[in-house]
Amino acid sequence: MTVAAHSLLVREVKVRRFLGAPLVVTLFFFGMMLPTSVSVNLAGLRLSVYRFVLLFALFPMLQTLISGKCGKINTFDWLAIAHSAWCFLALEIWGGTGQGTQSGGIYVIEFLGSYLVGRIYVRSYEDFHAVAKFFVGATCAMVVFTLPEALTGVHILHDGIVKVVGGPMAPYIDKRMGLTRAFGPFDHPILYGVFSAAAFSMAYFVIAERKLLNFKGMVQVLGVITAAFLSASGGPYTVLLLQLFVAIWQRVLGKTEGRWKMLAALFAALYIGVDTLSTRNPFQVFVTYLTFSAVSGYNRILIFQFGSAEVWRHPIFGIGLGDWIRPAFMSDSMDNFWLVVAVRYGLPAFVLLVVLLVWLILKAGQRKGLPQTWRNARHAWAFTLFGISVAAATVHLWNALFVLFIFLIGSGVWLVDAPLPGAAGRPIGKFPQRLAHPLGPVSRLF
Repeated sequence: MTVAAHSLLVREVKVRRFLGAPLVVTLFFFGMMLPTSVSVNLAGLRLSVYRFVLLFALFPMLQTLISGKCGKINTFDWLAIAHSAWCFLALEIWGGTGQGTQSGGIYVIEFLGSYLVGRIYVRSYEDFHAVAKFFVGATCAMVVFTLPEALTGVHILHDGIVKVVGGPMAPYIDKRMGLTRAFGPFDHPILYGVFSAAAFSMAYFVIAERKLLNFKGMVQVLGVITAAFLSASGGPYTVLLLQLFVAIWQRVLGKTEGRWKMLAALFAALYIGVDTLSTRNPFQVFVTYLTFSAVSGYNRILIFQFGSAEVWRHPIFGIGLGDWIRPAFMSDSMDNFWLVVAVRYGLPAFVLLVVLLVWLILKAGQRKGLPQTWRNARHAWAFTLFGISVAAATVHLWNALFVLFIFLIGSGVWLVDAPLPGAAGRPIGKFPQRLAHPLGPVSRLF
């Protein structure tokens, strides 16, 4: 497909916007930022607000993808489809037609739907900037409520919403550093913290444009840092610190050729050094120093030991949603997202997801001739995924965190295949304000 033809197809997709971002993205984010109690049970399925958004948007988005209106289907799309299909099959094998189809269908809606929201509705720098602005703005706005929450112990957003719709209040969790761990509108401080920390690179690279004297932008950067801090959770701190580290690396060595190969070599040398000099393996050292307590760190080490043993017992299709073998004193919580994927759905599902993530980042990083704004967006996107991916070895990404992570993966595909500004006589990507899908009245919801 020529650049001109690609540009014409992209402009056929008309998008309604709300608060600057595409309407579907805005509704999707609002859905994530609500307690689980804001949901309905339909035929045994729990349908939260973000699941409703994905359910209604999935088939129109698939039709848009197949039609080529957002560029032809590429390898990354097929990897996302293959991962979803494999997980669906694994759950079918585990639970049979009834239970497996329910659980597998929800997984497909969450995974493929979230990927397609990013893939379809973020097709240019303008779209990415609009999403980043909304994401960062929402994170900073929550600080108005979570700062007094951390100081007073009153869970303003979570319990306030629950009192209206019904459901359990926020559970008691021990204080850390003298602060109540803030929930925000989420079900757990880790959810709130990782959600907030994920906005850091967006704030620094896209909103502040890497300019330390950009007062308005840097205030939002500090707002994001404050939000993540108020969760008082090791996982969010890891996401934040890793992004901060690579941002400093980029700022100091921004004009040095091969700086990312140097960073990879540094991590490899660090891994080998720890493996050689320590009596523990690098994963155990990593977990020990990135958790708040020795008990928590030791528990994660046990999770990895018994969870990986489960993977090798069921390497192809995993164990579905079944229970895993572990000592009686351990809970069934598995605080390692990557391990959960391998245990539940098998190594093929794990490999497909990792290849999708790594290959997409590598292909985006190899693209040359990008304007500075695009390079800023690429850094924001890649650094966010890097931070979450590493931290995911110590926390499980569930509910809002899972769909956010997959959305972020899909929102970077434009960096690989979107024509550069001016390549077809005018910049592409600024969609008109109304979505024109061929599914009649249902499409008007989006």
